[in-house]
Amino acid sequence: MRRPSRTVLALAAAAAFVVSGTGVANATTAQPTSMAARFGTVPASSAAGAIGDIYPAKWRNVPQDSVVDDWNMYNRECVSWAAFNIARHGESANNYGDAKYWDDNARNHGYRVDNTPTEGSIAQTDNGTYGHVAIVDSVHGGTVTVEDYNWTGDGHYLVHDVSASSFRYIHFYN
Repeated sequence: MRRPSRTVLALAAAAAFVVSGTGVANATTAQPTSMAARFGTVPASSAAGAIGDIYPAKWRNVPQDSVVDDWNMYNRECVSWAAFNIARHGESANNYGDAKYWDDNARNHGYRVDNTPTEGSIAQTDNGTYGHVAIVDSVHGGTVTVEDYNWTGDGHYLVHDVSASSFRYIHFYN
């Protein structure tokens, strides 16, 4: 999910860096309800084979939405995290845009999109202003453990369980 005020945050981060040299901005903005609030979130099961936060430091260690990644997406967003992981498997979601468009873009590029979660598939929803994407880590009947960025709207990595029926699944490499 992309935050609506990226320009304000980028300017606040730049100002904080200039003033303090740390690059930490304390600007707060009104945000739409997070995906966590929309869907609820449950701690991930301990049996999950989590990928872990392997997102590159050049995007992880700077303020959210302050840089554009190699796939033309803002850093620390769900789409950037997913595109990074898709690229690790030799596929591309370059310029796929907001998460709510990913299922249509993937289908138009010949990828399978369905309601069947599999390990490694991309969980996708149109819910919210921008939609959301996450990587399926494991499937437990009606629940999937996913890894994503920005589920709570704060630009952080999270592993959590969600209802499998809440998403469509894009099969880039599985």
